[in-house]
Amino acid sequence: MSIISYERNYLPVDIETKYHACLRRVESLWPIKKVLSFYHVKRQSLYRWLKVFDGSKESLYEKSHKPKSKHPKAIKQEIVDRINNLNRRNKDISYTEIWVRLRHENINISLSSVLRTLKRNNLYVSYKPHPKKHNKEYHTPDNINIKWQMDVKYVPNECKAPLLEDKYYQYTILDEHSRLRILYYTNEHSMYETVQAIKFAYSKLKVYPREIQTDNGLEFTDTQVRKNKGKYLRDYDNYLERFLSLNNIKHHLIRPRTPEHNGKVERSHRIDQDKFYKYLRFYSLEDLRYQGALWNKRYNNMPKAVLNFKTPNEVYNEKINEQRQTDDFLI
Repeated sequence: MSIISYERNYLPVDIETKYHACLRRVESLWPIKKVLSFYHVKRQSLYRWLKVFDGSKESLYEKSHKPKSKHPKAIKQEIVDRINNLNRRNKDISYTEIWVRLRHENINISLSSVLRTLKRNNLYVSYKPHPKKHNKEYHTPDNINIKWQMDVKYVPNECKAPLLEDKYYQYTILDEHSRLRILYYTNEHSMYETVQAIKFAYSKLKVYPREIQTDNGLEFTDTQVRKNKGKYLRDYDNYLERFLSLNNIKHHLIRPRTPEHNGKVERSHRIDQDKFYKYLRFYSLEDLRYQGALWNKRYNNMPKAVLNFKTPNEVYNEKINEQRQTDDFLI
């Protein structure tokens, strides 16, 4: 005879205990108190079993607890179908984007309900974030074009057409406040292309930042190869330093081997890998730039929780309008 443990009597009672407890009460006519003390079960549970007991073990099996009717505030089936259709037609769409689209369609639903609906239909794949190595608080500027983060990402070889032999690179420039990005693609990895990427960002935004933050790669600095003596000895600025000094831009180098200090642009590269390069196929540098521009347009229109579910374009344009109103007021 199998009964539950005395130490954890809140665990579900097994079917054998239920069956023999009911037999002792129905056939042997044991008193209720004796059955309770012998099998260590609760009075309410015993009465519940006796109510459905018909002499067989099958009558004591747990029945489904699923409600027979839907809750009056349950999500309507047409909303569930709309969520599933958005996820099916856009394989790389996030549940935040789905929620914002539903809001634009005047569908009243919470963000957690969208996530719960996707999980119930096995359409949500979670990922484990990397553990933090440094917990130092990072200051994000309160306005746009104060600090830009800049980094380079190698375009995966799997995305290239078979006849392409060159290596291709993505220069990413990200405004820290609005998360607005500018992407510049090239087949050369050098300090010259770094300057060209900054000029390309200026052609789009019509302004230079006060500060640019980069890692210590050779495309951004040559401090690693400089020596106190020898052929690398020189007393003048390199090509990038001269350009930044000419435009009054401060160059901030992060600590070596700490890419999390450039976390915003690094996180955007992960999104690029999951939602762009995973499906990309290009046949020339011009084709890569064209597809990259389309992808960057979509990225800048993706709502983000850190921006209060606004898009980078919305945040950037709001700041531009605030600056214009302030300038008009001052004039």
